[in-house]
Amino acid sequence: MNKNGTVRIVAGEFACTLSVRGGLALCSLRDVKKRKNILSVKRTLFYLTARKVEGEGFITVDSLSGWSKTAYSHVGDDFVFTVSANEKLPGVTVVLCAHVCPNNRIEWTTRLISTNVEYSLYECDYPMISFDSNKNVEFMSPYGPGELWNSTTECRSRQNYPSYGASMQYMTFWNKVTRRGVYYGLHDPAPAYKKLFFEKNADSPFFALKAVQPLTDIDRGGNSQPLYGSCVWQLYDGDWYDAALLYREFVYEFANWMPPHDENGRTDEPDWLRKENHWWRARMTDDESFADTVLEANRDLGYNSALHLYDWHQIPFDNDYPHYFPVKPAMIPGVKRLRENGVKVMPYINGRLWDTRDRGMEDWQWSSIAKPNCVKDRNGVPFTETYSSKEADGSKVVLSIMCPSTAVWQQKVTSIVNTLLNEIGVDGVYIDQIAAAQPYICEDRRHSHRPGGGSWWMDSYNILLDHVNTVRPPEKVLSTECTADPFMKNMQAYLTWLWVHNRQVPAFVAVYSGLVTMFGRNYCFMPDDDDEGQRMNIAQSFTFGEELGWNDPKLYLQMKHRGFYRDCVHTRAKIGSFFYSGTLLRSPGFTDTAKGLRTDRCREAYGGVVEHSAAFCEHWRRNTDGKKILVLVNASEEENEVRFTLGLEDGEYVFAGGCDKTLIIENGKGSIKLPPLSVSYAIHE
Repeated sequence: MNKNGTVRIVAGEFACTLSVRGGLALCSLRDVKKRKNILSVKRTLFYLTARKVEGEGFITVDSLSGWSKTAYSHVGDDFVFTVSANEKLPGVTVVLCAHVCPNNRIEWTTRLISTNVEYSLYECDYPMISFDSNKNVEFMSPYGPGELWNSTTECRSRQNYPSYGASMQYMTFWNKVTRRGVYYGLHDPAPAYKKLFFEKNADSPFFALKAVQPLTDIDRGGNSQPLYGSCVWQLYDGDWYDAALLYREFVYEFANWMPPHDENGRTDEPDWLRKENHWWRARMTDDESFADTVLEANRDLGYNSALHLYDWHQIPFDNDYPHYFPVKPAMIPGVKRLRENGVKVMPYINGRLWDTRDRGMEDWQWSSIAKPNCVKDRNGVPFTETYSSKEADGSKVVLSIMCPSTAVWQQKVTSIVNTLLNEIGVDGVYIDQIAAAQPYICEDRRHSHRPGGGSWWMDSYNILLDHVNTVRPPEKVLSTECTADPFMKNMQAYLTWLWVHNRQVPAFVAVYSGLVTMFGRNYCFMPDDDDEGQRMNIAQSFTFGEELGWNDPKLYLQMKHRGFYRDCVHTRAKIGSFFYSGTLLRSPGFTDTAKGLRTDRCREAYGGVVEHSAAFCEHWRRNTDGKKILVLVNASEEENEVRFTLGLEDGEYVFAGGCDKTLIIENGKGSIKLPPLSVSYAIHE
């Protein structure tokens, strides 16, 4: 420790300095090789919140102030920092250990020790990181596939992992000029519930990010515990793609959610699923006309798409759950017709909710069966959610969140899936919300988990899905909403419908291609005449390797450029093995000459706005033979010259599909002119 009370930790080319007087603070981050500061201002290292055991009230303390005792020790590659005797929160000690690793990496672990019986430790930060913001520094959050923010942009976000807003448990930032970045990852192989934060205030010179863990045994004082896993800070060369590879390395070596796989990809999914190229989304009518519309759209598309089927049950949508049976009379003959015509059918159910008035306006089974088994706060009050559905009296339907740890809910979901797969005979079941909705802090000690956070939510859902998979024949599939990674082992497919934000990158794809089927974009919640929004969706989902669609057949039949849509589907059918048995390579850098695409009517995007260049391009390698494919789409109505600037090896790229030209890359650069609304690819060694 220096005379000024600071400690410098050096991990290869990466250095951080901490203040250890009167608490702990992060004073600086530095790229030693580039001789450049990454962070130049003093910042808090963590916040810790405690809740009063009896009565109401919270206390939050930070690492900087209120600690009467601060200790530091250094043994080998371990730097240990201890703070205790906080005036606001007596009896609590926080121990941080920074372990220096090869490859410019520091791995942090946190342990909380409490003898305080008046307050229960409620949630705690992993070591926070901040960085100096400037226009050259970009940040990536794990929303959906990954989304980019310039570090000078004012923003604030809190997302729950796992959920639609945090599909993976890492974030990263990098300098576009120096090509140096810092990876902030939670390497937690049996993951606990976390909250991921990032923030840039208009008047701040820095951008801040952190992860928070809701703690366990929050109904008791003295609830000492470590935070789950380790918090990794690593300096690396590159950009978001290189950070994705760091997370991928952790996932492949340690994560408990990895499905069985080989060089061909996942091995526990049926061949039809991995080779499917397009999905419809339809709501069932009271007769078989829904099947007529699907078959008409298939004829126009020239491809037998799979169908994601809603409203097949007699109860209204988001109402009277989970009492889905009996089905509508037209379902069984309608599904039979579709399957006889080569259409795979996957109906919807919900994996979380039980209606509090579950037979019309009547409380039928909720109080007697569901209420003891739903998630509750410290006072035993069930957590509920409401959507747009209405009861007969015009009031909103109130749905309780079921606790996945309970045998009642595990058996209920298994029974519903068993009936659909093995009695009605559909090809799969979509179990909504599991990978989309946030975990809840359940405090019912009668359930088979400890009150609060921890890994029990993910563990319980995976146990539930283990049960469901026992009734799933091998030729049938399970899928769910969105792409939170820890449920992947038991779900063969993820619906990517919310991958519609601005400045998206395929980080999730770089980590998980071949391990889970990704399908569908949100066409159905866009205006019917939003042509540019539709073109961006189809082009990006094609290059990202997703199975296309999740489009309403009626919407498809009135699309302005359904020929372009059709070309994307047929091209994917030719080259799909590069996606389901492939690895995403670094995204090529390019510019193009056509006017960019824009929509301000995408319901799920910030302000409704999504913008993209007219050209879309990604590079893939097929694992089975090592061949590569450059996929290139011009979603403009005009000819478009694409000029490559970064990421492609020198050589000739001979294109097929909508463009039959040859791209020549010399010294990393080259250009090619693409016809309007064209879908092209070049296979090469």
